[in-house]
Amino acid sequence: MDLMKTTQLRHNAMLERIARNLSVRLSDLGINLSVRDDEETVVGRSEPPCEFCRMICGDDKSCSAVTAAAASACEKKAPQFATSEVGCSVVALPVKRRRRVIGSVVACMPQAGMLDEERLARICDKMQLDREFMTRLGREACDLAGISPQQLTGLLEQMLGAEMACYTSTDELATLSNNLAATYEELSLVYRISGSMQLTQRPKGYLQNVCEELVEVMGVSAAVAIVYPNIRSSATEDVMVVVAGGCGLDDNELALLASKYMVPRFGSDNRGVVDNHFQHEEDQWPDGQVGRIVSVPLITDGPPCGILMGIDKLGREFDSVDLKLLGSIGNQSAVFLANSRLYGDLQDLLMGVLHALSATIDAKDPYTCGHSRRVAFISRRLAEKVGFDAERVHRIYLAGLLHDIGKIGVPEAVLCKAGKLTDDEYTQMKSHPLLGAKILGGIRQLDDIIPGILCHHERLDGKGYPNGFTADELSMDSLIVGLADSFDAMTSDRIYRKVLPVDVVRKEIEDNAGLQFDRSLVAEFLSWDIEALLDELHMPAETVVLCDDAGSTTI
Repeated sequence: MDLMKTTQLRHNAMLERIARNLSVRLSDLGINLSVRDDEETVVGRSEPPCEFCRMICGDDKSCSAVTAAAASACEKKAPQFATSEVGCSVVALPVKRRRRVIGSVVACMPQAGMLDEERLARICDKMQLDREFMTRLGREACDLAGISPQQLTGLLEQMLGAEMACYTSTDELATLSNNLAATYEELSLVYRISGSMQLTQRPKGYLQNVCEELVEVMGVSAAVAIVYPNIRSSATEDVMVVVAGGCGLDDNELALLASKYMVPRFGSDNRGVVDNHFQHEEDQWPDGQVGRIVSVPLITDGPPCGILMGIDKLGREFDSVDLKLLGSIGNQSAVFLANSRLYGDLQDLLMGVLHALSATIDAKDPYTCGHSRRVAFISRRLAEKVGFDAERVHRIYLAGLLHDIGKIGVPEAVLCKAGKLTDDEYTQMKSHPLLGAKILGGIRQLDDIIPGILCHHERLDGKGYPNGFTADELSMDSLIVGLADSFDAMTSDRIYRKVLPVDVVRKEIEDNAGLQFDRSLVAEFLSWDIEALLDELHMPAETVVLCDDAGSTTI
């Protein structure tokens, strides 16, 4: 519905209200009323209040004097006076709304001149009415009205002014209420989006929430966020397209809409764009899919990192309020993306340091090269299969990666000894979980992974080391790392023995279920295709992705 039609409907609603209220108040004075719009269409009228008028007017609703007076009042924007054919006095006033005439109010009432014998006789003969009876009714009607046209004009002006003031106050109150409600919704949207800005949240999930909120609050057919690849990242990235709602365009078409038609219009100052009459090159675009667009760039320290768009607002065009709201959300989203990328850089740096540290440990013993990486991989997969959330899966992965960090404090002569270890050497070897826990104990961010490192050689039956903990003292994290560590140790060449056959490994794990290993973990692990797992573990290291979405790293 266009703006002109909406305005006309609002004006007609105002005129209908005026007709209802004034008719009730004027009928007691014996005054007839009709209200017309600026096209002279009747939008409200009262029935003749007295029997005399009802009999004289009958069912004829069209009085030429009334029609002419209404048209003249609208044209001249001033009160008009007339006398009807039957002798009624007619007063017409223009109805103005913000200095524009939107219609007219016309009142008519009987006057003493109607009782002239010759005129009344002519009317009665024409309508076959009893003259004496109509004379009596006419006197009663004139006595009821009892005011002059000038007095009627003053009365109408006063009553019309009061009605217009009341309507204006009500309309402004409704508008204010609607604006307050809209502002509340917008502030609530900004608050909700601010509250969802968690560094650990993935950008796509965050932007999906933003777009869904925009669809609901702004009332658009679709909300779209497009994020460009991070130019500072070493990883290969694609353009990210996030959509809520529907506009009939696929991701590629939306990316084209942003890059070809929106981004060039932002200019050097990166101002948002409102386009309520979107035009495109017909040979490169589906017909009729997009008519109105509001868009803002996502600005960080450098060039825009993306774009946020609202498409086809339902019921009306986009305006500056929509642009301002989208700009506020766009600024928040840009801050989130910038922080997310910085967080990702820190995660990459941390993972790089941890991988380098685990590689340093493996380098002390050539027979265990890659052991930490493989234990981390198996631990991660086990944690996923058990059903842990992404954060705990990543924590278990790190525990697996660093489980042997304490071997830094074990002499290489002990680590690489081909023969049987002496009691003293074995004591030194068994100290590595405790040494690992002490090494990492000063890093607060790694506190959660220390139990997995300290207890990966503990057993359910209490025969493990270094503390001899039993089942009720061990976490599932340490049991997962312990199973992964034992499996890789049995399926790898060691200086003191060759790799064990798969069937021997399976039997060893099965026999120790409930003693060394958790039964549920054993059942899950032995359900896997062990041969396929071994093939995957011994792929070239750079092809194996070890981390989850919380910190993806390929080594």
